[in-house]
Amino acid sequence: MTAPLSRRMFLALGATVVVAACSSSEEGKSSGSTEVASTAPATSLVPPSDLPSDPFTLGVASGDPDTESVVLWTRLAIDALNGGAMPDEDIDVLWEMSTTESFDEITIAGIATASPQYGHSIHVIAAPANVTGLLHYRFRLGDYTSPIGTTRLSPSSDSLEPVKIASASCQNWTAGFYTAYHDMAELAPDLVLFLGDYIYEGGVGSLDAGAVRLHNSDEIRDLVAYRNRYGLYKSDPLLQAAHQMCPWVVTWDDHEVENNYANLTPEDPADNAGHTARRAAAYQAWWEHMPVRFDPPVDENLTIYRQVQWGGLVNMLVLDTRQYRDDQACNDAVLQTTPACDDALLPERTLLGAEQEAWVAANIRGVDKVWNVLANQTVMTDIRLGAAVLNFDQWDGYAPDRDRVLTDITEQGVENLIVLTGDIHLSGIGQLTTTANPTTAVGIEFVTTSISSGGNVPPETQGLLKALSNIIDAEASHRGYTLHTITPETWTAQYRIVDDAKVENSGVSDWKTFTVTAGTAAVAEV
Repeated sequence: MTAPLSRRMFLALGATVVVAACSSSEEGKSSGSTEVASTAPATSLVPPSDLPSDPFTLGVASGDPDTESVVLWTRLAIDALNGGAMPDEDIDVLWEMSTTESFDEITIAGIATASPQYGHSIHVIAAPANVTGLLHYRFRLGDYTSPIGTTRLSPSSDSLEPVKIASASCQNWTAGFYTAYHDMAELAPDLVLFLGDYIYEGGVGSLDAGAVRLHNSDEIRDLVAYRNRYGLYKSDPLLQAAHQMCPWVVTWDDHEVENNYANLTPEDPADNAGHTARRAAAYQAWWEHMPVRFDPPVDENLTIYRQVQWGGLVNMLVLDTRQYRDDQACNDAVLQTTPACDDALLPERTLLGAEQEAWVAANIRGVDKVWNVLANQTVMTDIRLGAAVLNFDQWDGYAPDRDRVLTDITEQGVENLIVLTGDIHLSGIGQLTTTANPTTAVGIEFVTTSISSGGNVPPETQGLLKALSNIIDAEASHRGYTLHTITPETWTAQYRIVDDAKVENSGVSDWKTFTVTAGTAAVAEV
């Protein structure tokens, strides 16, 4: 609905149109902070402020680009580790976008309202008209100006210009430094895909136990604590720089709430009573800190699965494999080599939930793009040892759902299926198969290692991993990310690994590079 303009906003915006994407409060102002704007203003007045210090301590970010608009994000926080230390009132902020870093000419601008209800976060959907190429943006309040971010829109739907997408996941603050992001910025991707575990919920940690830096509190469970934890992570200059360099597409995994939760079932049954409220707080804090294109949650639910397309090359379905899943089967045993319990193979078991599964089927077919991509949290490749499931949290623990998804994709004649995955803290390449046809690949999975989180798989088992029939290759010792270069002819995955994420400014180099040729479901090392 359209938000009424105050006199100050009217004078500042001139011809700008601002449409609130959230519901209105009793006073008629937006109660959320996602706003849609288009058309350049005739003039832009910076809202006054008497704040005692810089509120842009968490930097800026952009995300979820399409051909007409992109989300711009910031959050006002003078003291991000202690609730933000902001006045308990709505605060107007000027945002500006330009084709030049000097902002000599303003392409589009507007006023966004930061509300204490949402931690003074701001989500603006900026729609610059008739603009291609790089765009620069910033936020201004009183005498304070945010860092400048760089973003872009998705190219036109018929564009086949190559695109570079970096996939990343799992950045435990205590486990290592964010060196991978410095390297990522130097290689300048067009888009970053973050596949979950942006924060970790655990306690302070211990330097004596191997932590390289400490969390700011005990295990987090309420909204203020989740906000403070995001404040800690987003204080990292390398992470801030990575957000400033290009738009991101972000999904979550488990640690944004707690380890291995499943829908409304916590990891520990003793936490059942408070889990719904905890999930609601965690989901709100996640929304407050991500550059995403949807309204804030009103309870413990938030639909985040969505479709992102890039030119004529990429049709990406961003999945949510946490919110709707059945509880992990067989007591969520790990590395169990005996046959799985009967529950694991119940045909009704689901990782995606019925609605999301139907959405995948509807949005992966009949799309005129070269590559069809599932952006996914946990390993989809079948790595079962006969009847044994090594990890019930992964798709192996939900094999009937995997079979339904992959069989439907195959029967629809969908080609060039790529699955991008995080979670497991190793680099891996797998071929996707179904239980009914275990020797025929229907797509390729590229698993990116963690940014900083410690290895889940002992390096000495690397040989056993590579011996599995569906694993093309694997590297379990290093942290890093994967840079994907996509053209109409090939999908190339360049695995970048950090020498030692526990050492600041450690070196970064290639592990290996793999290529898939369009029209095939085969991958080869370059």
